[in-house]
Formats: sequence, C-alpha cells, structure tokens
Amino acid sequence: MMSSSGSSTTSTKPYGVNLKFSIKPDRREEFLSIAKDTQQKALETEPLALQYIFGEDVDTPNTFHIHKQFIGEEGLVAHRKTEHGVNWDTFSNSDPFATDGQPTFDCFYGDHDVEKVPIRSCFGVQVELCIKANLIEDFLDVIRNNQKGSTNDEKLCLQYVWGESTVEKNTFVFHEEYMGDDGGKEGFDAHTQTPHFVAWEKFTEKEPFSRPPVVNFFKTIS
Repeated sequence: MMSSSGSSTTSTKPYGVNLKFSIKPDRREEFLSIAKDTQQKALETEPLALQYIFGEDVDTPNTFHIHKQFIGEEGLVAHRKTEHGVNWDTFSNSDPFATDGQPTFDCFYGDHDVEKVPIRSCFGVQVELCIKANLIEDFLDVIRNNQKGSTNDEKLCLQYVWGESTVEKNTFVFHEEYMGDDGGKEGFDAHTQTPHFVAWEKFTEKEPFSRPPVVNFFKTIS
C-alpha cells in the first residue's frame, strides 16, 4: 500500500500531512499570527496547495494540530520554498516549542478526490492506527465503508480522509472534520452513533492493533 513519491500515479494524488506540537505560552500569539498568515498565503498563492487547517487540542492548552494537503509530495516541497514557508521554518528554529512538545508528523497519500478545501471552523480528529498484517484486508474493508458512510450519509461530517503512512507499512493516518454545536463536537458525537462506526467498533474486538491507537481532537481557531 505504501506509495513511491516519485511515481506518476502518486504525484497527482492528495498528499496529506498531520502535525502536532506544543508552543511555549509566551510564544502563543506569535505562533497564531504566523500560522494564520501561512494558511492564508498557502491557499491563495500556491497552485498545488489544497488545504491548510489548524486548531488547538481540546484537552491540552497550547498544543496545536495542523493538517495540510497538496497535490503530490511536490506540493509540500514547493510550499517549503515559499516566503511564508521559510518564515515558518525560521519561527520553528527559534525555540518556540515547549518541553516534550517538539513537532511530530505523519504523511500519507489519499484516494479521495483532489479538491480545494476552504478555511472553515470545525471539530478536527487526527488518528494514527497500526494494524496487524494478518488483518489488513479486513481493516481496509471496514475503513472504506466508514469513509463512504461518513462522507455520503452524515450531514455534519465535513471530511473523512485517510491513507497509509509513507514511511511505515501497515500504519494508517486519518484526518476528519465535523460541524455542529459545541465547535463541531455534535457532528463527531453523531458519527459515533452511525452503523458504519458500530461496524468499526465491532472490528476492534479482533484486537487488530500492533500498538495502541493515537487519537487527537482539536477545535479550529478563527
């Protein structure tokens, strides 16, 4: 399932990046200013940029999550070379991160449609799942069903995208967005009551994980 970033197939697919990090409290406002500037300029000026969203962890103040999407890994490479990309690197190299809050990230190619996603408010979910090799096919069937149901049947689901990690086999990376009351949490709560989510819960009874799942929740900052 892992893709080669140099192939003609993957270069036209959505390339997603999930990031997590913690900012020192006294650098918070500086971070927010840079993040908003980067978000706006990436979407307005980069032809290969599809999405840029960020928000704060619902449980841990000053811990932030970013999801970016580009057309192919080439889009990310181009993003890093822009003036706003360089400004972000300069900020990142200025010691803004809290102790044990250095950035961690996952990258993946998705099979969803290539489309530009506007800046919007939402309740975000980012997940990393490491699946036992003997259960991969069952996992893929359940997840494709979950994505289909979430996208087609849930009025409060804005987005459900996923793919296999580009660096670790049998590790899968997800980004989901919901709307509704309580900053969009209403939509996520509704998601957990659907038949396709119940099917997912049933699948987890097989103990499919080779290491514990990583699940993060955040709300966007306007």
